[in-house]
Amino acid sequence: MEDDFYYDDVGADDYGQDYDDISYEDLLEYINNYEGEVTPEMLEILESYRKRSQQKVVDVSRIAIQELINNCLTPTCVQAAQHLLPLFIMCVVFKLLCYICKVGTKDSRVPPILVHLTSAVFGIMVLRSFFNMALLYLVVCCSLSYFMLCFVCAWNRKFCGLAAAALIVIFSISCELFIVEPKTWHKIRGSQIILSMKIISLGIDIGSGEIPDVPNVFEYMGYCFNVGSVIFGPWISYTQYYKLLDSQNDTSSLFWCAQILLTSSLGVVCLVYSNCLTHWLILDNAQQWILAYRDAQSFRFSHYFVSFISDATSSLSGLTSDSTSPAIWNVARPQHIEIPRSLVEVVTNWNLPMHNWLKTYVFKAVRPYGVFLAVFMTYVASSLLHGLNFQLSAVLLSLGFYSYTEFVFRRRLSQIYDACIQAKKCKPKCDHKYTSSHPAVIVTNLGFGALAMFHLAYLGLMFDSSDGEDKGYTMWHTLDKWAGLNYLSHWVAVGTFIVYWVV
Repeated sequence: MEDDFYYDDVGADDYGQDYDDISYEDLLEYINNYEGEVTPEMLEILESYRKRSQQKVVDVSRIAIQELINNCLTPTCVQAAQHLLPLFIMCVVFKLLCYICKVGTKDSRVPPILVHLTSAVFGIMVLRSFFNMALLYLVVCCSLSYFMLCFVCAWNRKFCGLAAAALIVIFSISCELFIVEPKTWHKIRGSQIILSMKIISLGIDIGSGEIPDVPNVFEYMGYCFNVGSVIFGPWISYTQYYKLLDSQNDTSSLFWCAQILLTSSLGVVCLVYSNCLTHWLILDNAQQWILAYRDAQSFRFSHYFVSFISDATSSLSGLTSDSTSPAIWNVARPQHIEIPRSLVEVVTNWNLPMHNWLKTYVFKAVRPYGVFLAVFMTYVASSLLHGLNFQLSAVLLSLGFYSYTEFVFRRRLSQIYDACIQAKKCKPKCDHKYTSSHPAVIVTNLGFGALAMFHLAYLGLMFDSSDGEDKGYTMWHTLDKWAGLNYLSHWVAVGTFIVYWVV
């Protein structure tokens, strides 16, 4: 039989199993690691096993609260404290050094070079504690970029931004495909993204003349490896970093202490909810779309953890924000993501510093050539920053198409019905006939918000905790997850775009 050939490939006899005993997970792992051509017959077998596994009755029960506390909540909090306390301490020491030495004032007692050097050394020490010797890849990337910026600036400074972007893309792709083990690269991916954004923005600012010249090596290293943003972010511009030297805020103020305590606590709460409570509240025998929402929400709350800790470390180290929003919402705004008005709102509030970076250095540069191209290139740039990862690229590009379709469709509806139903909330006193307080407008906006939650559950489904999470999921994992939901979200988005053209 033709099918038996593929069953034999899986190695059922090696496991001492009958063909019917081979699990769906074993088949999926085999196809992920298969070096030959994946044939349609193999995919059919995989699909049949997926459907069979979904039909099995899942025997699950909710564990006792005390067991949940002992086995998950407590270990999660302890591990978080073990990793975060050294980082927090170094951030505080760095901030106190800047404050006591009065850097940037006439009373300065130390040369600024010492502060930049301290920022870089503390940052490298933190990278060592989190990533061990894998930090060398970040150091190499930073060093190569500095030599390149110096060379290009001396030759023709207007190409500094393009050269920086090209070097970062080539270095990241080379590391991901040929140099670094997938597990190690996936581990340092977040810090590499922050470093890449810093280097590219610095190159563009030098090329535009906003920054007069390439910083000296101490300033450059202090900026790239700043202890307050090197692990969790956020991205900050070189100008923001340099303002740190002139910051003489009172670090003992009650507001500053309360802000740090609040953001740190919220971060740990989000981590606990992501790791422990989502799967405790929604068990594995729930309906398929509820499970999709659970897995997507678990991923979102892990992102909120990073965002709140990012807020805390940047504040602890004295970094200032250009945002006019409240201090605890400098990186992400979970309230606009969990209860969204639109996907456009989700994208904007997911990571405010990265959103500003993409808007400043990508969207505005491409905007003269058309809105669609600007949106598309923005999501392409975001995908390249995240590396050649099919899962992330598929989600980001899908999200780009979704958000653009939603934006133009709701704008068209707003024009037709003269109502406040655009993707972005109207100003308090707008010229629409039907304002946001009109019952029909409220219902319409709630409907679009529910649709956004539906898309988020679908797009975030594959960010689960299954095998392969530590090294990044494969293309087959992503497609298999979406196939389990019949690609419904993509079909809805395509249908929305067709309706937009019709009306």
